[in-house]
Amino acid sequence: MDESAPGRATRTMNGEADDATSPSAAVASAPLRLSGQVRELERTIESIRSPGRGVLTQFAVYRFRLDRLRLAFYAPMSEDEYAPPPLSEDDRVEIIAQRYTGRRPDADGIGDDGVVLALDNRQNARRYVCHSIFRWLALVDIAPVGYTPRMLRTALYWTVGMSVAAIVLVAAIIGLDAALSSGQPSWSWLLDEGLWVVALVDAVIWVPVAVLQLRWRLGWPTRRQRYTDQAYAAMGFGSALRPVAGVVEL
Repeated sequence: MDESAPGRATRTMNGEADDATSPSAAVASAPLRLSGQVRELERTIESIRSPGRGVLTQFAVYRFRLDRLRLAFYAPMSEDEYAPPPLSEDDRVEIIAQRYTGRRPDADGIGDDGVVLALDNRQNARRYVCHSIFRWLALVDIAPVGYTPRMLRTALYWTVGMSVAAIVLVAAIIGLDAALSSGQPSWSWLLDEGLWVVALVDAVIWVPVAVLQLRWRLGWPTRRQRYTDQAYAAMGFGSALRPVAGVVEL
């Protein structure tokens, strides 16, 4: 892709570039492929509430302009605190962005035009794809999946670790009870019940996830899975199932 003028955003559809602020580029549901230099970069910390659950999580939000578009790049605080900043003023970048279905207000009252899905920073050769924010943000028509297979593996290890810890705790309580009971009725039946509860909870969480992942790998992706692969492919990042080396999934 040819380099655009500094600070000028372009939109590429079917190999043809046009101005991202032209009427043909103003379709809310169509993702935009933009390139240019980062202008008016600001970093803030935001607590975002999950729709319907009331849970808060923190994101580092990098707001910047490409031409007249004001975009937001969301990085989980757990990732942003211990990593180099993904963006600096005047960095030359290429991105895939999604317009909001409604204008999103923020602290300065200006409002963002859209959210960054994927970013290739040509200045420092870092490449990012945003996923975590789309577990929380519900202001776009369609978004990438909230968890990639790589993220799910980490979550699975955490779940298995917690399950094992719960079983060990129950077994320790039963063992202590047996040692102190001196022939009195034992609570050993709790171990069997505890194993069934842990197995049931794990199944409720992971069986639907496994079914969706199997569909994806067999070539029957959901709408969001297909959209995710399109975003990866458009940036040359491979796919969410097989990302190229160096892609950071946020």
